[in-house]
Amino acid sequence: MKFFISGSINDSPNIKTIMKIVEETGHEVTHDWTTTDTFLGGSQEKLNNLDESRSRAKKDIDGVLSCDVYVLCSNNEKVGKGMYVELGAAIALHETRGYPAVYVIGELNHLSLFYLHEAVKRRRNIQEVLQDF
Repeated sequence: MKFFISGSINDSPNIKTIMKIVEETGHEVTHDWTTTDTFLGGSQEKLNNLDESRSRAKKDIDGVLSCDVYVLCSNNEKVGKGMYVELGAAIALHETRGYPAVYVIGELNHLSLFYLHEAVKRRRNIQEVLQDF
């Protein structure tokens, strides 16, 4: 199965661990954004690097488009922004084509209404997600 793991850039160490677990169980990660999304900090820096910002946004959405399973890590202390765009894309895809399977894992910090969408399954950790496959 192909997985896209989403979350806050501030939670990158945890997300890298989750990606490693997914790959060690024989699955594929469609895009490891943790290796590329580190230098674009504030809004001005993103605006000053439009080509790079656009490229990264496209790669992230392409990762969601090509996954069988979308997982959002919700135990971050600070709210992310891009992860909610990715979650919306995953839910929309699920609604229109029946996949990806959409999961939210973790402590549900900064609970979004969309974590409760009928397409979204909530689990405590990645191991519980992997049990479904």
